[in-house]
Order: sequence, then C-alpha cells, then structure tokens
Amino acid sequence: MEDGVIQAVANKDELDISNQSFSKVNNLSQNYLLPSFTDAHIHLSLYTILYSAINLRDCQSIKEVQEKLEAGIGRELIVGWGFDHEQFQEGRMPTREDLDVISSKIPIFILRFDEHIGVVNSVFLRHLGIKRNTIDPEGGKIGRFLNGQPNGILVDKALPTKDILNNPRMKSSMRQNLLKIQEEFFHHGLTTVSDMGINFDTLDFYRDMEEKGYLKMRVHIYLNEECLREKERIKKEMSKNGSSLVQVRGLKLFVDGSFGASSGALYEPYANDPKNYGLLRILPERLNNLAKQADEMGMQLAIHAIGDKALTYALDALSCTRNRFLRHRVEHIQLVNEEHLKKMKKLEVIAAIQPIFVSTDYPWAEKRLGRERIQLAYPLRRVMEKGIKVAGSSDCPVASADPFLGIYFAVSPKDLEGRALPDWVRKERIGIKDALKIFTEGASYALHENKGQIKQGMQADFMVLSENPLHLPIQKIPSLRALQTYVGGQLA
Repeated sequence: MEDGVIQAVANKDELDISNQSFSKVNNLSQNYLLPSFTDAHIHLSLYTILYSAINLRDCQSIKEVQEKLEAGIGRELIVGWGFDHEQFQEGRMPTREDLDVISSKIPIFILRFDEHIGVVNSVFLRHLGIKRNTIDPEGGKIGRFLNGQPNGILVDKALPTKDILNNPRMKSSMRQNLLKIQEEFFHHGLTTVSDMGINFDTLDFYRDMEEKGYLKMRVHIYLNEECLREKERIKKEMSKNGSSLVQVRGLKLFVDGSFGASSGALYEPYANDPKNYGLLRILPERLNNLAKQADEMGMQLAIHAIGDKALTYALDALSCTRNRFLRHRVEHIQLVNEEHLKKMKKLEVIAAIQPIFVSTDYPWAEKRLGRERIQLAYPLRRVMEKGIKVAGSSDCPVASADPFLGIYFAVSPKDLEGRALPDWVRKERIGIKDALKIFTEGASYALHENKGQIKQGMQADFMVLSENPLHLPIQKIPSLRALQTYVGGQLA
C-alpha cells in the first residue's frame, strides 16, 4: 500500500520484496483479510442525535414505554425512539393520553423505529399548533380520536423532526456521540457510510469534525430538497470532494412513507385498512422537476420508494436522467413487480436494499399487504437475478448498522432465534458471496467509490477477521467482529 491505495496483491511466493523497503510489514498470522464494508444508506446525523435519546426498541408494551420515559423527567424535552407498536401487548399505537401520564408540562416525543410515525403529548401538540381544525400537511397525516380531536399520532411530514434536530440539548452531544458511533462502526468493519437528506448545517458539522481530526471514516452526503435553493453552495461543496473524507454526493428525495406506518404509497389499498392507499410525500410533477434539476447539476439522486405506486413515480422521474453516468438510485423498493424490474434494468438504476428489514417486518407485513401481494414484497434475489446492481445498507437507526446482521438476513432462512422465516422471505435469499458483495463492491459502486475489493489500484480500506465468513455456518455470521479495520491503509 502507498498513499492509501493498494499497490500490489500477490501470494508471498509470487512477490519479490528483497529489493524493496517498507515502512511497516503486518503479519496477519492465521487471520483473514477482507475488503471493509460500506453502508450505502444510513441517517448518520439522526442516529448521532438519537444516540442520546431514550431507547424504546425492546419495549413490549405501552406500560414499558411509559416506565422508560420517566427517566427523562427533569429534562426540557423528553425524546424516545425505536418502539414498534406491533410488539405491544396492548395491540395498538400509543396516543398523547399515554404520554400525558408521564408529564403534562414537559414536551414528549417518541418515534417508531422506521422514523415515519411518532407520538407527541398534549403540551407538544400545543407547541406545534395542532388543533381539531388543523388540516393534514401535504405528504403527512395527523391522527385523530373518533371525536375529531388530535390523538398525538403524527405521520411522515406531520412529524416534528426539525424541532428535535434543532433542539440545543440534543445537538450539544453530537460530537461525542459521533465518536462513539464511529468506534462502533469500525468494530463492525464499516469504513464508509452515508447521511441521507441532511442540510448545510449538518454538512458543516462533518467538515468541522474532519478538519479537527476527529472524523476517521468516510461519509457521503445526500442533501435534502431545501438545499436546492442554494445551487451555487452545492457546486462549491461538491468541488471540495477530491480526497476529503466528507463527500457531497447527491440529493435525497422521498416519494412515500413506510409499510410500518401504513404510509407507503400503493396502487391497491392496505389489506387491513381498505380505505388507505398510503401517502405521497411529493407529487409526480414536482418530483420530476427536482430530479431534472439535480441531474443537471451532476448530483446523484437517491429516491425513497417503498410502495409499488411510489416506485413507479420514482422510475418515471429517472427516465430522463443520466443514470449510467451519475448512478442514480432508488431506496428500499419493498413492493416490486416485473415491469418495475425491467425498467430498473433498462435505466441502469441502482437498488439500495436493506436485507435486515425482514427481521422487524416479517411478523406483520403480510397483514398489511395480503397473501397475494406479499409474494412481490421485500425483493432481493429477484433484483439480483435481473442483473440490477444492488447496494447493501441498513437505514440505521431504523435497523442496526452491523453489516454482519445485514448479511445474515440476506442469506438465512431463519431469524436470530432460529424460527423459520415466511416463504415469501425465504425465496428471496441469496448466497453468502453475493451477500458480502452487496455490502462491499455493490455499496461502494453506489457511492462512486474505488473500493470494495482487495485489488491493485483500489482504496486500501479493509478489515481483519479471525474467521472466514465464506466457510462459517450461517448462524455464526452475526457474532463476527473485525479484529482490525483500516481506512486508506491506516489502522482505524
């Protein structure tokens, strides 16, 4: 290696090093060298902020949520995240009344793990100015009791995300949290991540972290649509890419919501909610216009599309763009028909897929979509068999950023407890080589990186493992950890 790039790869007996001098020689002994992982779709800054919030991921009831939130009494704002109401003993979403029990004076906000639906208490509702006669925002929904009063449940664009992200107490811990997360990622063999849909203030935070020497991993930035108002600033930031760890890569757009929040946009209604077709967070005409603007500026598009209707709109928007050159992407694609696959292949669009999603969604997804439609849901094998490039990712903090878990759920027919996954999941399983590839070569390609293989001319990002994942039983994959992780040839 030299200057962060792999100069040669050979067996010990093939490489003549007698007349060469090296500043350092590493003997890996009986360990294994693999390219490090790349996660093509993470919300890094959101994870960094929520790292200080109250973790509700393991709660099995609304009562447990209430007990955990009580730890926040005394704060100016109580934030909890990660709950899944599908696991609750009560069999329902919490409402503001459940949160009012904790406090009627302190604003409280809890966010479901998928980040598309949350709940606020009454005092937070008043802060947001939401009343009985408040109209649902475009691309969002305000939940209501039978009497028409707001019940505190907020969906997609109705969520108070900006209030949370701009809260001084939450933002004050970002630097320390990012350092902890960075160390966590290195243990997982992750050297490149992304941050999807951020603003210029967050970009400045990363620039500062790199300038001060705190940032060691590579971070690819996808700006939100509001940033398009400042095109000259975007051009200036993209001109800095070069060898920087922080790369301004493209633009993140949302077409719809999620299946967990019943807001993914569908052609046919939800099986368990016959009047609900999901939500469009952006109308097709505006989506096409924004896609055109970004493409003309040389920005890579990353378009969130969960439902089948949303995917159609996303692909229509990409039909007149430079997909081969800019490597435009569609994110998640959780309900995909044959026509979608043909169009993705023709347009050379990348699919950013999160195999780990089946771990949380399989208990309830069929209830949302019905037996027939679920057969087209959560595709992976079908996408790869069509020759469509797949970028592995986690959507952290929606799910764990551990790529070994992502690989496990791309390959295994069983969940972590050994229970058989449903037939519609099992038929989409892929082999271990392909699973490793989507989290190395595939994800790196999606981020325009020259890495993902141990090969001459590639960036020297790799990891050292004590065991070879290609030869391990599937059930041992989730427990793997990197002994060492290198970024640009330097030990992280």
